[in-house]
Amino acid sequence: MNDIQQHIKTYLDERDWNNLEPADIAKSIMIEGAELLELFQWKNHTVEEINADPTLKLNMQKEIADVIIYAIELAIHLDVDISEAVRLKLEHNAKKYPAEKVKDSTAGDDFYREQKMKYRKAGK
Repeated sequence: MNDIQQHIKTYLDERDWNNLEPADIAKSIMIEGAELLELFQWKNHTVEEINADPTLKLNMQKEIADVIIYAIELAIHLDVDISEAVRLKLEHNAKKYPAEKVKDSTAGDDFYREQKMKYRKAGK
């Protein structure tokens, strides 16, 4: 991850693009996410369909990369340790959504929804 982060930082420095406002980068993340979603606009492609269509897969790869690049750019600007942030979030989610409860085929979806709403109301 550090190699990718450094590569993006160098790319930004070379272009003097390291002075954007965090809100502008966050907007760009969402715009690129919308472009990824646009690839599903009229068709709910399956994994098999995506993997069987090299053009579609390449387009998805490009949009995923755009989202990731902007997210890393925001982390760089905010001096966020991405590895630490991901580790902490995974730990939080593991407590919030215990595997044995989420995997339960009879209650998993309901449990997930209930937990989501509980945490939303608590502002977490």
